[in-house]
Amino acid sequence: MCPSYTSRPMHPCWRMLMMVSALIPTSGLIHKESSKPMEILDLLADNSSTAGGWNFCANQWEECVCHGRVRWGYGRTWKVIDPPLHSSSLTVMCSIKHLQDVLPGESQKHCQCQGQVMSKHSFSSESTAFTEGGISKIALKDSDWIFCSNQWQECQCNNHVRWGKGERWKYLSPKKLGSLFSVKCDVNALGDPVPGEDGKHCECLVARGSLFERELNPMLLSQKAADSYGARIIASCDIFEAGKANGPEGRAQWQAVEPFCSKAWEEKAEADRSLHSGSLQKLMQARVDARFETNYLKLVDEDGWFDKAFVNYFAGAPGSKHANMTEQLIRSVHMFSENPIVVLHLGSRAPDTWTPKRFPRLLLVHAAPMGADSHRSFNFNKLRSFLISRARVGVELDSDQFVGPGVDYMFEMTEKEIDEHYSLPIMPVHFYSFTQADTPQNVWWQRYCPDPPACKPHTMRWSHAHPTWTFWSLPFIGRWLRRHFRDELLLATANHAASLAVSQIPEDEDLLNVATWEERGTKQWCKFDNDYHEFVDMLSWTPQDGHHTTTGDIASDPKFYPHGAAKAFFTAHNCKDPIATAKMLDEIQSRWENGLYPPSTITYKGQFWESGDDLRKAYPELPCIF
Repeated sequence: MCPSYTSRPMHPCWRMLMMVSALIPTSGLIHKESSKPMEILDLLADNSSTAGGWNFCANQWEECVCHGRVRWGYGRTWKVIDPPLHSSSLTVMCSIKHLQDVLPGESQKHCQCQGQVMSKHSFSSESTAFTEGGISKIALKDSDWIFCSNQWQECQCNNHVRWGKGERWKYLSPKKLGSLFSVKCDVNALGDPVPGEDGKHCECLVARGSLFERELNPMLLSQKAADSYGARIIASCDIFEAGKANGPEGRAQWQAVEPFCSKAWEEKAEADRSLHSGSLQKLMQARVDARFETNYLKLVDEDGWFDKAFVNYFAGAPGSKHANMTEQLIRSVHMFSENPIVVLHLGSRAPDTWTPKRFPRLLLVHAAPMGADSHRSFNFNKLRSFLISRARVGVELDSDQFVGPGVDYMFEMTEKEIDEHYSLPIMPVHFYSFTQADTPQNVWWQRYCPDPPACKPHTMRWSHAHPTWTFWSLPFIGRWLRRHFRDELLLATANHAASLAVSQIPEDEDLLNVATWEERGTKQWCKFDNDYHEFVDMLSWTPQDGHHTTTGDIASDPKFYPHGAAKAFFTAHNCKDPIATAKMLDEIQSRWENGLYPPSTITYKGQFWESGDDLRKAYPELPCIF
């Protein structure tokens, strides 16, 4: 262990390090003559917070302000950063985006300061409610309140946080300004400053031009700031309108989004819950994360389209359960697929551990969340993600899913079944049948099943909201998202005397089913998104079992599936424990690589089937398809 670098005369240990460093290529190193700090990697540093004068400064994703040198890492591996020549202090954001990843996968990386740890302000040891006047003018100067999280989500901020809406807020502060802290934004944790208001959310006070601001979703910042940080726009009304001349996919895209973009639609709202045109236009905008610019150029064609892509949407602070679930999903795509995954980020901050080097087929895209006055479920962002991603063939994946071996067959299935003649997206059959006499009588259910259990107007069993689509489906997706966001009515029918307000349909799954029934859809995938617990059947298989499997079928119903429905283990659902998911993925990969995993995972009547065609030949009456 070398003594302090500042000791004079220079210790022989440091002379040796200097000689070694002279032999190392200078890529990534800054010479002393530069105004930027020199960076060296000390692989033998002591982990003690006090050895060599090193003191804890900041956790990962926090800002360290130090009067002296800073080091970044953990254990015996550190990256050391000197202050610039013109200053004795140094401010760094302690993240792999800014300081590289010296210990991939290590969650305890942090910054230490060899000198005095500096902070701008001190606060009480506990979070305290403030009034607006309780925040100093210094703290408010050159800062903006920026959206941090919706209700029931986690907000991470290194400054003041406020919780509420409009003119009614509760204010919280960190223990130390510049130190990252997390707060759960819900009425249980923070009380209810605006009773009855479902648009309550958290906002973070962010200093303009700060390192923290650079970490934020660029769609939450001003256009000037977002442009300056290198996050270019890849989706907008202007881009979609310009692309309408680029083949049938361009025309389909513009047909889908024109109601969100065109002024001609401004006066067509039918009720009070309609979103105004400015909000609708913003919902069509997105920027690529600046770190993933090279992935974007590599993965899309010259018109900005993916030939095939998985599409996900999420909002979750780095390190949160939801972010960790999404990471395992991304990881599984890189394990078992050759196709890219587009992740639409709708939160405040995305994990900086997601890098193009680690995930070369990931495209991280940022979009603004729906406004506090939208009064819509977060899950309607699912349909936004289809429109923004521009995939000619798309497969939707929720964050609590992972993909398994053989999953790319889903793109082949989709391209075969969805074209200009049958353009509706296709969803998998739900494990539970709602076609029963004792079904809860929702307003939309009465429209399609006025005569249970016959349900004559009903065209297909309830589907799970994991659709696949082609570009031919985009007008359908845009049409129904428009109907919900513009609060349109479905008129009364011969079977149902009352009209139906589309905005009263509460969730994405409900809307996609209603839309499919309304447009007389008939195609439904067999179940491909099974509960992850069911993958135990795949993990217990041995080559001696051959085509035999103990896997059961999807439950029967009297109208559509009197003999049950088939399954395929292309994706897993209900993966709520990221640690358990990671272990299962590792086991699946190991067994797959060693020939101990079924070569085909389509199952029906106790047997594995090589393909959907083989299954269809044996059971031509089976309503669902593969």
